[in-house]
Amino acid sequence: MLAIWIYKRFLLLIAAYGGVLVALSLFPRVPVWSLSSFLGEVLFSPLKLLFAVFLFIVGFLAYSLFVRDVIIIWKTSYSVPFHIPRMFFVVAAFLTWIHLFFYNGIAAFIVLGLALWYGIMDVGLIR
Repeated sequence: MLAIWIYKRFLLLIAAYGGVLVALSLFPRVPVWSLSSFLGEVLFSPLKLLFAVFLFIVGFLAYSLFVRDVIIIWKTSYSVPFHIPRMFFVVAAFLTWIHLFFYNGIAAFIVLGLALWYGIMDVGLIR
């Protein structure tokens, strides 16, 4: 049972980190004040932008499950199944988020903000 849980969390971490990292590399890299360049990128490669947005959403939703784990561990630390492996994956998710912060700080803060928001909302659905 633990092996299956670890396998799922490992795939979830890869989906979170890989999704956000690929999404950040696919977003159009145009100057902030250049609206015409941004519209040109969106008009001439809409599937690339759609794929980037989809991966971004998958990434922050996957990170939100790690936020949910942090809240569950902090809330009830004595009765959580898989306490040590759960903390290991939370630390690993935090380290991947730090790498994303050094890669693109603003987008990493957006990912963290959305993951915190959705992860905190998702905690109430467990019980």
